Amino acid sequence: MSQLKASLIVVSDIHLSHSDDERAQKFLPFLARIERGEVDSLVLLGDIFDFCLGSHSYFQEKFAAIGRALERVAASGTRVVYLEGNHEFRLKDLPWKGIEVIPGGTVYIPLKNGQLVQAAHGDMIYSHRRYKVFRWAVKSRFVTGVARLFPGTFLDHLTRKTSEVSRSADEYRPIYHDKILDAVDVWMESQREPAQYGIFGHFHVPYAEPRRDLKEGAVLSVDSWDKPNALVFKAEGIYRCWLEGVGKGEERWEPVAPLVRPALMRPGYPEIRV
Repeated sequence: MSQLKASLIVVSDIHLSHSDDERAQKFLPFLARIERGEVDSLVLLGDIFDFCLGSHSYFQEKFAAIGRALERVAASGTRVVYLEGNHEFRLKDLPWKGIEVIPGGTVYIPLKNGQLVQAAHGDMIYSHRRYKVFRWAVKSRFVTGVARLFPGTFLDHLTRKTSEVSRSADEYRPIYHDKILDAVDVWMESQREPAQYGIFGHFHVPYAEPRRDLKEGAVLSVDSWDKPNALVFKAEGIYRCWLEGVGKGEERWEPVAPLVRPALMRPGYPEIRV
């Protein structure tokens, strides 16, 4: 297996239930490969866990193996940025060293070639205002402080059942590609920093669309880990790496391609040079 070299690797929406489930058995070997490779930045774009309250000792212990693996990646020289998703709370309280935890909003990742990537969990880009108020409330210090008083096993059971109910309705929820991408375009065009690439998660859709304004770059999203994958910025372009063998390190690489906006493609889309 060749050495993994990348300017940026992004993973999102893994929804780990514990540190040794089937998805963790793919995620941990991939982290080990990043640790041994040459990777400038690793971005965890939210919902890595199905539920995690970082201030609770139960979850600190439950996901300790994931934390140790991420610490080793950070110690190897890779910048590790963790942007909280809607399933994660108070991750800054996790006793993990070298991990940059961002509670919300947009984070910027510079590439060696001078280009800039902006990233966010997608629910803060496109969602109803009532949802954003609810998200703010459940992530508040008061609510998370009260939750910390409950046994971890109770929180685990409650949130697991809630997630199962939510996921059971996923196939009946319509995906409004145009509305999502319109919101992403506004997000890209309204930022103070002139980023070329915008990356988001949450919607479980593998977008890789040319920008509406036809400027250099693209807007991309990370697919869900129903099909374990990572978005990888390499010198020769941007790829999706599909992790197919459980614990065996088997991978399938595909260049990103537009899902919704092929008519906007320009020559060279979406090449990068690092």
